[in-house]
Amino acid sequence: MASKADGTGAYVRRLIENEYVQENLAQAAESLRAAYRLASKRRVEPTRDEKVRRQVREAALSLREAATALQSDRRKPKKRRGRRVMLVLALGAGATAAVVASSEELRRKLLGGEGARDEESVAGSAAESQPAVNA
Repeated sequence: MASKADGTGAYVRRLIENEYVQENLAQAAESLRAAYRLASKRRVEPTRDEKVRRQVREAALSLREAATALQSDRRKPKKRRGRRVMLVLALGAGATAAVVASSEELRRKLLGGEGARDEESVAGSAAESQPAVNA
């Protein structure tokens, strides 16, 4: 009997300390309140009203998440901001590369005029290798 009381005490302690469980329980209560308000305002049968069913479903999901978090002592997952920053940086680099690749003027500015000199030398050598045709 003492082990059962110890287990209950652990759940109560987790319930008090775990903010994630508390948030899920509060969200479930709010969803049930909203479902009750919708059902009481409308003259429609609650089991057929899609909005009421959606609110009750959200409440059930929140209660289930709270129960599993309480049992496993799971905490609120931390946000992974590093991945988001890397994604934004990669998209920015890709967009910059696309703009530079599509604009000949930007390429010349970034390469310091080297690209223009290379193109002129290639065009000049091609013109020299072609014999002049006199008509």
